[in-house]
Amino acid sequence: MAILDKAKESVTGGCLCGAVRYNLDFPKGSSWPPDSHICQCTQCRKHTGSLMAHLITVTPSQLRWSSESDDGRPSAAFKEFSSSKGVYRGFCASCGCAFTWRSEATADEIEILIGTIDEKWLIGDRTEKVSSGSLTEPGNFEKVLNADEGALGREICTPTGGQMFVRNAIKGATDVRLAGKRFVEVSQKKLEIPD
Repeated sequence: MAILDKAKESVTGGCLCGAVRYNLDFPKGSSWPPDSHICQCTQCRKHTGSLMAHLITVTPSQLRWSSESDDGRPSAAFKEFSSSKGVYRGFCASCGCAFTWRSEATADEIEILIGTIDEKWLIGDRTEKVSSGSLTEPGNFEKVLNADEGALGREICTPTGGQMFVRNAIKGATDVRLAGKRFVEVSQKKLEIPD
């Protein structure tokens, strides 16, 4: 089975230390590629330590913790912090890796930080096939990026769901125009920035 076909069934991910692992299931008939977006809100920046948080939206039933305890919950290393009323940000208590965002107001959705998806799904086996030294030769880096590595990075990571909290964009750093709509804050029609 090709990596693309397999990923459309399940994608794996986890934290830096390996204490928390998960599968994202994409059963037949589910949306592909999944909805992803970028957020530049202050809380996402603080949670991830990054200027832009890259998230993928799934239903709670699509998320299976593969490091779960006997009661079906994630490993004891997985903790949640209540960042605001009814909003929770998940992380690994062992290594600090940021994982999730969820809100009681949208209980049918959970946001997973895309950087926690295993590398094989994002860039394929590029690190095994290509030496670092060869990438410095003229034109090689572009060839590697354009090669079909069996990776799903472009499909998973293109922010088709839009860019949130663009009001926090930093000129020359995070004000880039990517796929999807741009929103002053959250993805509501009245807050959409026209092209």
